[in-house]
Amino acid sequence: MREPHRPVWATRPVWASGLAAALVVGVAVAWLQYADRAAGLRSTWPAVHINDDRVGPQIEQITTWGTWLGALYVAVVCLLAGKGGPWWVRLRGAAVAAAVTAGLYTAYGLWLVRENEYGKVDVAEKAFRWAIACVGPSAGLITAAAVAAAMGRGGARISFRGRVALTAAGATGVLFFAAVRTFQTLNDAHDTLDKVYWIAVTTGVPLTALLTGFLVHVMVARALRPVEAIRRELADITGQSLDRRVPVPPTGDVIADLARTTNATLDRVEAAATRQREFTADAAHELRSPLAALRAQLESALRHPDSVENWQEVVREATEDVIRLQHLTDDLLLLAGQGSAAPVREPVDLSALAEDLVREHQHLPEAKTLRVRCEAPAPAVMPGNPTHLDRLLRNLLTNACRHARTEVTVTVAQAPTHTTLTVQDDGPGIPPADRTRVFDRFTRLDTARTRTTGGAGLGLPIARDLATAHGGTLTIGDSEEGALLVARFPAGG
Repeated sequence: MREPHRPVWATRPVWASGLAAALVVGVAVAWLQYADRAAGLRSTWPAVHINDDRVGPQIEQITTWGTWLGALYVAVVCLLAGKGGPWWVRLRGAAVAAAVTAGLYTAYGLWLVRENEYGKVDVAEKAFRWAIACVGPSAGLITAAAVAAAMGRGGARISFRGRVALTAAGATGVLFFAAVRTFQTLNDAHDTLDKVYWIAVTTGVPLTALLTGFLVHVMVARALRPVEAIRRELADITGQSLDRRVPVPPTGDVIADLARTTNATLDRVEAAATRQREFTADAAHELRSPLAALRAQLESALRHPDSVENWQEVVREATEDVIRLQHLTDDLLLLAGQGSAAPVREPVDLSALAEDLVREHQHLPEAKTLRVRCEAPAPAVMPGNPTHLDRLLRNLLTNACRHARTEVTVTVAQAPTHTTLTVQDDGPGIPPADRTRVFDRFTRLDTARTRTTGGAGLGLPIARDLATAHGGTLTIGDSEEGALLVARFPAGG
């Protein structure tokens, strides 16, 4: 998993401290160059040429108070560059910048002292060349990398990657320095280069690798404890305990992000499971009522056939109940299959679709006393699933015809950025308090609860899901009379 990007305030100290560290080296060698030029021309006498200490005082100042002043300067720059972030994170980055630069400047100062002992005449030139080619860039890069690891992403603690990097770099650096120092001491004392080489190859290198690996292993094991806690908690979560959540470590790094993402996923799973249970219970209730009525009607006719005056009427009513059950089953299957099938996208003229459905509804029994009209002056072509868009508009029209008093109006309009479909009726309307509730499954308002005027409460939820599947929305707008349902689709589908 990739760590998210650092905030701006946590990024500025990284490059600011790196540039400051390189700048300090540049200022130091520039000062040495100036002092060397100010000392005048070099003597041509060999004795004077060798012993002429041209920049000795400046080197002494650089290796004493200059080192600490430079480290303090880098720390202040790092601290100020992190303005806007938590003070303890900024302080941590500044402390790491100061420690790293102090170590680097001390090592560079010791090299200057050593060079000045054996090559006083050209130490300033050497220092300048090495600073430009190696010391300045390496000081900047190493300081920036250390500050980046210490700052993490601005959390309360150093991130997992930062801890691994700091542990590996610190262990390797200390062990390598110890090995080099040992090599130098043995070489100066005994002049045994060959022996020291083979000791380093056979013992020093394996020991350095072993100790570095051990330290990194210990650190990674400690850092991965929260992952193990997350794994154990996930292993114990079942379908009956979806309310449990994994612990979130206070590290503010990628492991904490993993825990938060896992908990967010568990929230969605729990919400989906709850909706599924509610949907199953509501579906069972909606199917049980018409099935019970149909069964009672048929059983009564079979038990008392002599009391049935018109068998055709019994069969007609039973057929109507079966058709109602079939429609309800189709709606349930459509809701259950939302998102499972591959989306079909082809150009659909919403204006032509609306005109066809309006003409069809004008001849339906429930719209005999209504004036159903369509206002779609221009084609409104959009990418979509023609079957689903047909079902969406059909549901809206059926709902409007069920509640309208005299008139239903369908309007289609296309703009450069979106396509709008509205269905307006002049019925009792939908109260503002119920404009969200009507999109819940199996929800029927009080005026629509009879079997003759009310449906199963699935028409609007299905229409909203179909609009969402097309990247659009279905809302209820304000209207002076009746209900106004507004479907809005983006131009790109």
